[in-house]
Amino acid sequence: MLTKEYIAATPPGPENPSAKHVSSPTGGEGQTRAIGDDEITVDGYMMKPEVRGTSHDPRALKDEQWLVKVRMIDDGRTLNVQAEKGRFDKLHEGDRVRVRYQLGKYTKTVWGGEIEGH
Repeated sequence: MLTKEYIAATPPGPENPSAKHVSSPTGGEGQTRAIGDDEITVDGYMMKPEVRGTSHDPRALKDEQWLVKVRMIDDGRTLNVQAEKGRFDKLHEGDRVRVRYQLGKYTKTVWGGEIEGH
């Protein structure tokens, strides 16, 4: 396990209008936008550092999230796996965990995953 991160639930109402996904060089709607000096990129999203992990994080969902970032031993890829709060609290950086996941048939993209074990 590399890191773990808590993300608060988004407040009720319209979706977060400040969410900007940056998986490509465009800032949305086909327009290019450079990352600002006061912004960070986390999991393909640009945000201000003080927003990370709060209910205003662009990754926030209607429910709280306890994410564990893992690196696969066999191929070195990293992925975020959702954990239950109890398991999240027991994990520490550097712990080894077993993750069950599914691979896409043609693209070999990881689709979902969960931490196995105790």
